Amino acid sequence: MSGLQYAAYLFEKIRTTMRLDRFVSETTGMSRKEATKVLQSAEVTIDGVVQKKAALQVPDGAKVMWNNELLELTGPTYLMMHKPLDCVCANHDSRHRTVFTYLDVPNINKLHTVGRLDLDTTGLLLITDDGQWSHRITSPKQQCLKIYHAWVSEPLIEENISAFAAGLELTGEDKPTAPALLEILNEREALVHVHEGRYHQVRRMFAAIGNNVEKLHREQVGSLRLDADLAPGECRVLTAEEVALF
Repeated sequence: MSGLQYAAYLFEKIRTTMRLDRFVSETTGMSRKEATKVLQSAEVTIDGVVQKKAALQVPDGAKVMWNNELLELTGPTYLMMHKPLDCVCANHDSRHRTVFTYLDVPNINKLHTVGRLDLDTTGLLLITDDGQWSHRITSPKQQCLKIYHAWVSEPLIEENISAFAAGLELTGEDKPTAPALLEILNEREALVHVHEGRYHQVRRMFAAIGNNVEKLHREQVGSLRLDADLAPGECRVLTAEEVALF
C-alpha cells in the first residue's frame, strides 16, 4: 500500500459512521459506560440538537458537541518514540515510570506499545492504537527485522558471527534462536539483526557466548529507523509513508 493509498484509507476510516456512545468514547477517552451516562445527562448535541440515544448513528460531517466542546475523530495514532532509560513499556506500573508519561496526546489510555523494550534498553519504540497494524509488526509469522546496537563487556571475536548465524541455545528454552546477523563494529560494539522477539533475547544471546551486554539501543524496526533528531523521551507522529511500511 502506497502512502497516498494509506492516507485515503485513513480518511475513509475516519468518516465512517458509528454509534453515538462509541463516538463520545473514542473522542474523549471515556469508557462506553461513562459515555452512556453523559448522553443520559443531556450533555451531548448533534448539530445543535440534544441526543440521548447511545445507538444513534452519527452522520458523516455532523457537529458533535459535549459541554460546548467540539468532539472530533482524529483517526488512528502512530508514534515513534526515542525510549529513554529507566522506564517501562506499560500503561501503568507501580514501581517504574512508564513510556506514556512522556506523551502529551489525546486518548492516551487507548494507546499501546508495539512490542516492548526492557527497562534498561533505549531506542526506537512504536506506539499506536491500531491493533491490526501492531500485530503485523509483532506477529512471529511476519519475522519483522529489528536491529540493535550492543555494547558488551568482553572483546568480540570472529567466531561470534558464525555462532549467531547458526542459532544459539538460550537458558530455559528448548529451541535455538533463529539465525541472526552479528556486525562487529569494534571489539566491544556490534549491531545485531534479529527477526524474533524472545524475552530479553539480545542480552541472552550474548550471555550464551559468554559475554555481557552493558548497554543496548534499538536502531531500527523493519525498514524504519529511529529519527536522529529525537532526543530520549521525545516522540513524533509517523508519516503516512512510514505507517505504510508495515
